[in-house]
Amino acid sequence: MNNRQIAKRNMYQSAYDMCIKYESAYEHIPAFVEAVNELHDIIGVIDEEALRQTETTSKGVSQTKNELEAKMVQTAVTVANLIYRYAFKTKNNDLLVKTGINKNIFYHLPDVEAIATARSIAAEMNRLSSELEIYGVDEPLRNELEQAIADFQAALAQPRNAIVEKKQYTGNLAKAFAEADSVLYDGLDKLIVKFKTSAPAFYTDYKNARNLIVQSAHKKNGGKDVEEKINN
Repeated sequence: MNNRQIAKRNMYQSAYDMCIKYESAYEHIPAFVEAVNELHDIIGVIDEEALRQTETTSKGVSQTKNELEAKMVQTAVTVANLIYRYAFKTKNNDLLVKTGINKNIFYHLPDVEAIATARSIAAEMNRLSSELEIYGVDEPLRNELEQAIADFQAALAQPRNAIVEKKQYTGNLAKAFAEADSVLYDGLDKLIVKFKTSAPAFYTDYKNARNLIVQSAHKKNGGKDVEEKINN
């Protein structure tokens, strides 16, 4: 949530707290009770969506991606070196070129090209599986390389997925704030006028709770908070 949304959420809570404080004044009015309950429920929705929005982040994704990339590169280079030895012994120049790769070359490639290179090594590994057995390219190593490539490729999609999910929760949050505003503007703000004379303390405290205090940015408004009066 941004500063204004945090301030609005706090204002909703203050308005709700005032209603609960003076519950005896309106408990006999079903419409008012219903509006208070609606405000309570929508505050809960806002808190849930805000938590999801906060948790849906790429924090830690980069570290995981780097670890999986290192695993893929290490395994691919290991396999490439073993195939290179086979290519040298069999005088297969094309295969020597394909497998003459080291970690530095891998790390200078864009992610997509690094995966393509690793897959090219894996393809040769699988094509020559029987011939490469004597060089140490056994089934566990073949499986290890295939898995390392798949894991790294999956890690590349995580930040994109996080962005999509965060947009979804941000949209849900905006909808929840709109619903909360409606509960207040179209509900409680209209019903509260009944208590202006019969329960003036309730009326005054509610109106004060409806004032919105927005924390300003440090370089705006002299770094002071801004009070936005709610005119009803």
